[in-house]
Formats: sequence, C-alpha cells, structure tokens
Amino acid sequence: MLEGRTQVLVVGAGPAGSAAAIAAARGGADVVVLDRARFPRDKICGDAISNTALGLVDGLVGKGAALGVPGAAVNGAVAVFPDGSVVRRSYGDRPGRIIERDDFDYLLRQAAERAGARVVEGTAVRRLLFRGGQVVGAHGPAVDMKADVVIVADGTASLAWDALGLEPPEPTELGVAMTAYYRGLARPGGESEHYFEKDLPAGYGWIFPEVDGRSNIGVYLRVDRYRAGGVRLRELFRRFVERHRLRFQGAEEASPPRSWSLPLATFRPVPAIPGLLVAGDAARLVDPLTGEGIWHALASGELAGRLAAGALSSGGIASLPADYRRAVRREIAWPTALRRSLEAMTTFVVDHDLYRSRAVLRALEWGYNRKSLEIAKTTAGAARP
Repeated sequence: MLEGRTQVLVVGAGPAGSAAAIAAARGGADVVVLDRARFPRDKICGDAISNTALGLVDGLVGKGAALGVPGAAVNGAVAVFPDGSVVRRSYGDRPGRIIERDDFDYLLRQAAERAGARVVEGTAVRRLLFRGGQVVGAHGPAVDMKADVVIVADGTASLAWDALGLEPPEPTELGVAMTAYYRGLARPGGESEHYFEKDLPAGYGWIFPEVDGRSNIGVYLRVDRYRAGGVRLRELFRRFVERHRLRFQGAEEASPPRSWSLPLATFRPVPAIPGLLVAGDAARLVDPLTGEGIWHALASGELAGRLAAGALSSGGIASLPADYRRAVRREIAWPTALRRSLEAMTTFVVDHDLYRSRAVLRALEWGYNRKSLEIAKTTAGAARP
C-alpha cells in the first residue's frame, strides 16, 4: 500500500500528466505521479506530433529530444478531396513528427522523473478524496495519498468527471476514430495525407509517413455525424482502404484496427475546484477540426503544473482553480473550440462538391497554408513569455 502525503499528486503519466509533473517539479514542488500502466506501454493514437507540440517537448524534455526516439519527419501535409483534387501545405524548417505513443509517452515519463517527480507505475486510482468540498488526495486498491493539489490527467472517461458530477460529452462534443498500422505504404516526401470524403463528415481519413516500416492509417469523424450515417466504424475504415486501393496496392495490415474516442474542445469551463485541476483529454480539449490532442495535453499539463507550483510557493492556493480555468480558457480551450467553424466549412465544401470549383480550391489552398489555422497554438504562443 502506497501511503503518504505530497504537495502535487498527478494521476496519469501520459503527455498531460508528465508535462504537469515536469513543470511542477521544476517549480520546486514535491510531486508524485501515479499511473495504472507500466511504461513503455501501447496507446491507441494517430501518432502525429505537430511542430508546435514538438516545441513544447523541447521545453519540457530538452531541445531535439524527440529526435532521439524512432520517428519520421513530417515536412508538410496534403489535403485530398473526393475527386482527387489536392491542396498542400509545407512546414518549412519546422517539421512535425510521427512517433508511436509507447516511445513518445515513455520519453516524457522519463523526463518527469529526471525533473524530480516520483513516478509510481502499476498503481490504479479509483476515486478522489474530498474534505469539505475540496479534493485532498486520491485512493485506489494499492494507494492512499494526500496532496495539496491533485492534477488529474487520466484521459477520456476520467474519474474526475464522475467525481465532479459532470455529464458525459454530447455527441457533437465527441469524436471517434479507428486506426491500424500497414506495411508497404512508403512514399518519399514525408507528407501527412488527409482525405476529406463524403462518408466521413466532420472528419477525414489519414495516411501518415512510416516509422520502422509501418504507416499509421485511420479514419476520424464526429460522433453525431457518425451515428447519423448508420455505418459501423470498422466498415468506414474498410471502405476508406478499398476506395484508395491503388494507394494501398502491395501493402499489408500490420496490426488489427482499433478505435478510441476523443472529447472535443467546447466553450464549457475546464474542470477545476479547490485542490483539483484537470488536464489533457480529461479536460476535454481535443481539436474539433483535426482530432489532435497531444499539443493540448502538453500545454494544459504544463499550465497546471506551473500554476500549482507557483500557488504553493506564493501562498496563492485559494485562487488556483480560477487562475487555471482562466488560463486554459484564454490559451487553449476557447481558441480551439473556435476551430469548429473551420470544421463545419470543410464539411460543407465536401458535402456540396464545392472543391470542384477552381476558385474554391485556390481559397482552400490559401487558407490551408496560413498559420492562422493554428488558432489555439498561435494564441498560446503569443500569451506566454
């Protein structure tokens, strides 16, 4: 039984939890991190780490650290429409990267330990401990820890949702995706391919550059549109592969398809009450346009850890929940939620065959290459020192 007390207790050692632990430990706090898994561990994901997310990794782990694990550079992106029309985007001298999550998350977990956090693996948390409306710790089959601040970063269907009485996300606030690895899909150029198609409304299919001979393939769409379509996710995945059979010619499946859900960013306040901050997917911060969640996890985790350490050292613990909600709202949640308008526009273009117009295609190419597409990341970058 793990018992005791710490200043900051982090539940979950994924990107958000590790970022929180690193920031809090660097801020001088005593930090304990709990995770039910043992690392390195597999995680269902598209494996895409945006260039802006890599910038956060540089700050958290060390410049260029992500280049030290197996991966593939993403030098640009291509959007492919149903008639084969394409628009391209170059990342210039700031490429993104494909890194499988077992390697990426282990990189961050190790960095948390180097920063001074105590990381305890194979330890599940079942419930938060309350006293007088304040969270004071966490309990599980083999753990009973008290803390001044608990940062919950345990992903979708977080234990914090039940503890705070939060309703599950509405279908319009939830994405669903399925992915598998394929061998034999190598193509020079290092572009991520995004296929916008009629049977994937409010979503897309993807083919990413290969890592160690395997390419990450998948489909993603919003749950309300998925349910309205009446076609099972596995069948949508199969149709995507079949529709692009020339692209998949000679390739073979290297893993069975697996699915997961993505809680999308909305204008709802991020969960935070006295003693408790919630970060990453647990805070429902995934980009509704792209389904990206890694940058949002790193950014919210770093904010939670940094603000918690600052509040503990300055005696400003009473204002911590409001400070965190305000920072996440300004830097991450609201700017990200605004991207729903871009998602609606893209879906409208595909649904109504507007991509066949040269003028529309040129407008899409202009917009696709503008940095303003990265609304949340641009806002957060400007807001930070």
